Amino acid sequence: MPVVVAVVVGLYLAFLSPLHVWHGAFDLKVYRGAVLWWLHHRPLYTFHRNATKYGFTYPPFAALVMLPWATVTQTTAVVLNEVVSGLVLVGTTWWLVSPIAARHGRGPWSSVAVAVPLVYLMEPVRETLAYGQVNLYLVALVLVDVAALARGRRFAGVGIGLATAIKLTPGLFIVYLLLTGRRRATAVALGTFAGASLLALACDPGTSVQFWTRTLFETSRVGRVDSADNQSMLGLVSRLFGTGATGTVLWLVAAVTVLVVGMTRARSAWRRGDELTGLTLAGLTSCLVSPISWTHHLYWIVPAVLVLIDVAAGTELHPSAWPRVTAIRGWAAAGAVAVAAVFGFSLVWLAAKWNGAIPGRGPAVVLLTNSYVLVLLALVVWLPARRCSPPAGDVVASPAGDLDRPG
Repeated sequence: MPVVVAVVVGLYLAFLSPLHVWHGAFDLKVYRGAVLWWLHHRPLYTFHRNATKYGFTYPPFAALVMLPWATVTQTTAVVLNEVVSGLVLVGTTWWLVSPIAARHGRGPWSSVAVAVPLVYLMEPVRETLAYGQVNLYLVALVLVDVAALARGRRFAGVGIGLATAIKLTPGLFIVYLLLTGRRRATAVALGTFAGASLLALACDPGTSVQFWTRTLFETSRVGRVDSADNQSMLGLVSRLFGTGATGTVLWLVAAVTVLVVGMTRARSAWRRGDELTGLTLAGLTSCLVSPISWTHHLYWIVPAVLVLIDVAAGTELHPSAWPRVTAIRGWAAAGAVAVAAVFGFSLVWLAAKWNGAIPGRGPAVVLLTNSYVLVLLALVVWLPARRCSPPAGDVVASPAGDLDRPG
């Protein structure tokens, strides 16, 4: 069945989907062009690729990390990035899938071989590869930290700190560490973020001052908040109520509500020993409360689908996490299929234009152009915590919900 699904979605994307499968690594070319511009002693944030509106929007430390792209040709940079991103995709999928496969008596190699093409077909992943985006690298940094936490490593937190210094949205994982009582890891993450930011300040004080005092708050540099590309709470509210004062107030109320609910549920899942669900809820919440969440930012639907598949395959839920429902395995299976279908078939783009414009405001158009953010909201509220032993003493939950002792 998974192979059939992959073939069907692949054919749809190749012949029927209004969303192009390949974008020529446009964002990677922006990164490389901005770094070259900067190396020629020109202000980093004045760069625009080929006279377009698209320029560098990340913190200055990200430019330092991307310096290697300036040492090779554009073609070499694109090829290397796709190869490395592909390896990261396989590695992260293995890390997520193999423990679940083992729990249900499945071989890891065959399970990962089936999972990788299905994960690739999810819009956030294929758009990341198509644009040459950094999202998979940031996910890998977060997951490395979770693995380090499961083994009691003292450097746990470095990955999340670096990810936050490169792109601010992973900063909510620092809050997740704090809420789940990992104070040392929280301190390490904050220290890493501060150290990386200070390094960028030392290399180019003017650029850092400009970013943290002005550029950070210029949301228009990133794009229109009411574009169909933006599947955050701000995008949803802006499309429904406009971008005026009323829309701003509604967004703030909605964002705070989602933040409280999402992080409360993330902490609760972790307390029950289900680290993967806790981490996923934090990631989904981050996507929703960030002012801008392009469709390629929404990677955290991937582990959400895996959690639902795990439950559908027979893993029990925590007794207090969900009412006793005899058909819960069927509901989880239906949820996994629904989420995968929404993102695999790129439903947003059945109604929106390729540039994010939305023609009309009919019920079908509104539903389709907000389908991703609605799915994220449903997952934040509904994604279940599985039956796992709660963390106690020096025992901490692994992402699969099993227990490892630090060693």
